[in-house]
Amino acid sequence: MRRDEGGGLMGRARLLARRGAAQRGLLALVLLLVAAVGAAVGATVASVQDAQTAIAREGLAGEGREAATLVVQTRLRPSESAAQAQDEAVRGTVRDLFAGAPYELRREVVPDTDSDDPFLRWTLAPDVAATGPEDLPVLAAGAQRLQPLLHDDEAVSERGVTVTGDLPERAAAARVAARAASAVTLVPLILLALVGVVAVAQVARLLAATREAEVRLLVARGASAAQVTAAATWEAAVVCALAAGVGVAGAGAWLAARGAPGGAGEAVGGVLGSAGAVAALAAVTLGVAAGLQARAAAAGRPAELSGRGRQAAAVGTVVLTLVAAGVTLWLLLRYGSPLVPTPDGGRTDPAAAAAPALALAAAAVVVVAALGPLSRGWAALASRSRGAVGVLIARQVARRLVVVAVPVALVVLAGGSVVLAATYAGTSERLRGDAAIVANGTDVRVVRADGAPVGADAVARLAGLDGALAAVPAMVVDADIDHRPVATLGLPAGPGTAGDVVRVPDGGTDPAATLSGLAGTSPFAAAPALPPGTEEVTLRVTGALTVGEVSATGPIGRELAWADLAEAARGDEFLAGALALLEGSEVALRVWLADAEGQVVPVEAGTLGYDLDGDGDPGTTDAGVLGPRASTHDLTIPLPPGLAAEGLDEGPRLVGLDVVAAGSESWVAQLDLRVDSLTADTGTGADPVVLDPADSLWAPASDLGPGDPGAAPEQAELGVSLALASRRPSVHRLLTSGAESDRVPVVVSRPLADLLDLEVGERTELPAGPVTLQGEVVRIVESVPGAGEAAAVLVDLDDLQAWFLNRVVSVPLPDQAWVGADAGTREGAGLRDLAAAVADVTQSGGPVVVTTSTVPPGRSDAAAPVRAAFGVAAAGAAVLAVVGVAAAAVASLRTRRPEVAVLRAVGVPPRTQGAGRAAELLAVGLAALVAGLVAGGALAAAVVPGLALETLTGVRVVPPVINAVAWSVVAVAGGLLVAGLGGVAVAIRARVVAQAHDAGYREEVR
Repeated sequence: MRRDEGGGLMGRARLLARRGAAQRGLLALVLLLVAAVGAAVGATVASVQDAQTAIAREGLAGEGREAATLVVQTRLRPSESAAQAQDEAVRGTVRDLFAGAPYELRREVVPDTDSDDPFLRWTLAPDVAATGPEDLPVLAAGAQRLQPLLHDDEAVSERGVTVTGDLPERAAAARVAARAASAVTLVPLILLALVGVVAVAQVARLLAATREAEVRLLVARGASAAQVTAAATWEAAVVCALAAGVGVAGAGAWLAARGAPGGAGEAVGGVLGSAGAVAALAAVTLGVAAGLQARAAAAGRPAELSGRGRQAAAVGTVVLTLVAAGVTLWLLLRYGSPLVPTPDGGRTDPAAAAAPALALAAAAVVVVAALGPLSRGWAALASRSRGAVGVLIARQVARRLVVVAVPVALVVLAGGSVVLAATYAGTSERLRGDAAIVANGTDVRVVRADGAPVGADAVARLAGLDGALAAVPAMVVDADIDHRPVATLGLPAGPGTAGDVVRVPDGGTDPAATLSGLAGTSPFAAAPALPPGTEEVTLRVTGALTVGEVSATGPIGRELAWADLAEAARGDEFLAGALALLEGSEVALRVWLADAEGQVVPVEAGTLGYDLDGDGDPGTTDAGVLGPRASTHDLTIPLPPGLAAEGLDEGPRLVGLDVVAAGSESWVAQLDLRVDSLTADTGTGADPVVLDPADSLWAPASDLGPGDPGAAPEQAELGVSLALASRRPSVHRLLTSGAESDRVPVVVSRPLADLLDLEVGERTELPAGPVTLQGEVVRIVESVPGAGEAAAVLVDLDDLQAWFLNRVVSVPLPDQAWVGADAGTREGAGLRDLAAAVADVTQSGGPVVVTTSTVPPGRSDAAAPVRAAFGVAAAGAAVLAVVGVAAAAVASLRTRRPEVAVLRAVGVPPRTQGAGRAAELLAVGLAALVAGLVAGGALAAAVVPGLALETLTGVRVVPPVINAVAWSVVAVAGGLLVAGLGGVAVAIRARVVAQAHDAGYREEVR
């Protein structure tokens, strides 16, 4: 290479400028391409960071909720120095546990109304405005470890330490959402990176191919390979640096217009880093391509003309890409998402995250590989026709596959990216709404915050609200299997519940089909039924209590009169105290009533005192006393308002009787008690209805622990005969025949069925709070509405409560009410108004939480950053495809200029040449676009459900859908692609026409 007249750097600079000016069109497209990639990647990274920050902050302080806090409380030590030491110790522990996380710690002294010693209280609240996703693990772990550390710290604990608040739960939930979003967001980022790499690499190939003759000329005139490579690298560095600046400006403008919750500095930092990395990678790619070309020219290697090397390379590329796509897709489908479960919560698998990008790349290389045989076949068919344009187009495509491969590959990737992004957007939007419906289970749900029963009267009033179709009681019992949470939902299985109350998303399993397998004969069907509208029930009971000696051969020996007991206790302080306790004891009666929905309600029936000395024990009880001689007493029981409501088709049923009695270890107290009759009074003036309990069969509860009277056959008498030998009251329960069963029908969710390897018809043990449920699987569904866990069980409410009645003393009662709304109320703000009315009805009974089936305000949308990333990736891929097509067109115009002159010389008119060249691009581009859309659709159907964030948190899987918002993404990005192809085709046509006219003019001059 001769030294420029200016010499030195200035000479080389002028040489580079002239060399670049010769390819200014192609270099301008390279600049635009790199700028687009840098802007897209930078905007995506920054928007993802902002969205994850929003998830963290909304999780800790969402709209409509109080901010998450942690409250530490202990007694204030009397001396000022000791109190100061308490404060310093707490602050030191908090500082160590929450190091790096922004928080505020407030201290206050709280008086105690029951003591002269006040409380010392610290309230820890995270600084939400400064919290980021990286702070969530610190907040969650620190909140979990704080209580045990402070409890064991003698400098802090004064008669114990309590730590309350929802900070650990909410920080952990936000961390899970942010981690899941981070894992899935990697998918569109890798996809965008792949499209950018392919675009830059292909344009580098085009630039090298265009300069092939120039490079050989430079080498022939004395330039070394190193000089040519250095010149090309400097040129690439300048172009890519300018492109990085343009990309940063574009991404910064977009972020400024959108706003950045994570702070402008953090957003700009992310954009600068991403754009700089893209520019550096592009410059290296262009430099490497130029270096390889220069070395080949310097070595004197001729261009490979047979095409065998290219064919071998193409086959190898196809095989390797298909293998990589297959392996990564297998990993993604195996795990279900890029977030792989681990003992500490999960990790991101980059290989699984790269699966969609590699799958689209495989589709692109397959289309490019198939383009050669297809174009040759097209040329063979076109050669049979009379026209020359069709066969000319087909043969030109078949001959120039290297140039054609650039737009084909980019358009396939762009089309697939558009469909994948649109499908994810549609699915995630629908899934968020579906998840709210599945999580709530009904239109409006009310849950007692203190766990107390919601009450049959409240359920009856809720059913009468304007806009409400029906209301039913419900309960959720939590347990776990192998440290995995499992929820058991008890719900009335009648047709009214399925049709009027339970809600599922469109396309979900019909509630009637879900509940049909549970509906059967009620375990309380044989119980005595009270008349509808019964307001008061009178129990006539007959009983006696005798005391005897402890016998080695039986529960009671010789019967003892009061005088015998007093004589035995004389002079013995212990026996005297035991006798006084026995004389002062009582027998408490409780009846269990069940309404038509299967909700059981315990109603206290009163108490009967012990009268061992025969003085009647005046004033000890209103109901009466029991002595050695049998006596009859009437116990009047007002029914709760919900059970006594008018207009019911069926009155409540008496399903059980609890006898709670205590004895003495010194003697055995024999209690004989039976219910003779039940008298129901409706309060309407009609004659009371008398029921005979002997019309039903009764049996002791099967397993109530120490107080279990033992297995006994069914009996017609509603009564007990008990030997009481303990001063501690024990519960003896009689239940109606049919309430006992060795198994109950259950519906299980698919995740639980997979966990336990269950099939329909199998029996299994399922944890249900305080008991183990023996269930027979009658149906497997994708999710159990309203259960709140992916692994869930659905049981008929009366079956579940009958199981509890037989096995636990403290029976869990329905603490929820589900309200179904009519079609008009479910539209617009109707559910919000109904929820307000439900809150007014139920709040008088205690604290409640009312939710609706709509997405609650302030709820973190974990899929938002993924949607944003997919949207930017799709738009970036479309822009890159258009720029790549333009670059290929420019390269083709330059390399095929002699062809234009030849065709013009043989008589092909300029317009025909221009139309043929435009049709050539449109045919290839539109075919590639169709192939990309098909490939993207097939890929979306396979992987999008696993990428849905609600799926990762265990709610529901829905088939991929495209909603109205996603259709706009398809329209914009697809329109951009089609418009780009059309615009480039028009430009090509005009340029070829001009070249043909110019070639004809020169021929005429000659």
